[in-house]
Amino acid sequence: MQKEITLKRFAGIVDAYGASPQRWPDDERAAAEALVAVSAEARALLADAAALDGVLARAPVDAPSSALAERLLAARPRGVAANPSPKPQAWFIRSLIETVWPYGSPVIPAGALAASIVLGATLGSVSDISVLTTETTITASVEDGAEDSLVALALAEPAWPEEWMQ
Repeated sequence: MQKEITLKRFAGIVDAYGASPQRWPDDERAAAEALVAVSAEARALLADAAALDGVLARAPVDAPSSALAERLLAARPRGVAANPSPKPQAWFIRSLIETVWPYGSPVIPAGALAASIVLGATLGSVSDISVLTTETTITASVEDGAEDSLVALALAEPAWPEEWMQ
């Protein structure tokens, strides 16, 4: 059973591979040759591709200069040097960081966090803004022997003394 091919697909093949059937894909070559035999449009596409192939064949091809070859060789990717396997501890830390921050290098977010901490500490230490005013602060005085009750209140003991409940 021969595979059929559309004129659009034939135009794509001729544009990509040229007019020579030897360069066409093996599984579509027979169908493309059959289309050329029956379609005037396919023959016109093939003639245009043959003309372009002829122009390209006549174009001069100069050997690359030695400067170009040196630039290409200098820009080529180099093989990665074999690193000894990482220490188990380093692998654990790296995997922990990857778990916490899976979006690539954590340097930028860590730097932003450090900068915000420094900025907050600096502004907090040099500004005169205080949330502790006489209206918002409450002082507690402890009478002799009341330390245990105060600790019980701080630890939210269920057995609070009744005077703290009022």
